[in-house]
Amino acid sequence: MLILDLFRSPSAFLTDPWGHARNQAGHALIVGLLPVLLLGPWAALPVLAGYVLWEVAQWRLYGAAPSDGLEDLAYVTGGVLAALWWPVLIVLVLMLASGVQYRRELRG
Repeated sequence: MLILDLFRSPSAFLTDPWGHARNQAGHALIVGLLPVLLLGPWAALPVLAGYVLWEVAQWRLYGAAPSDGLEDLAYVTGGVLAALWWPVLIVLVLMLASGVQYRRELRG
């Protein structure tokens, strides 16, 4: 799947707990943590600024839910912070478990 396809189809995975887990783990690890580990701490703010622009564009152009964008941004921010201080990974795991459980409860 191309990045453009992902951009055009924002989803909060409200009825798919494991889809949510994969999605948010990707946000935290691939979008947040990896660039800062590879490029250094100075990359933290550009990564976050670029991701905010991505989410605003999804919201304005493709009708993404603002709550989904904020949740995605929280995971990207967590990934960036985890690259700078590893104990943040514990918080990310707790956030992820909470989101998975919430979606399991929604599904019934």
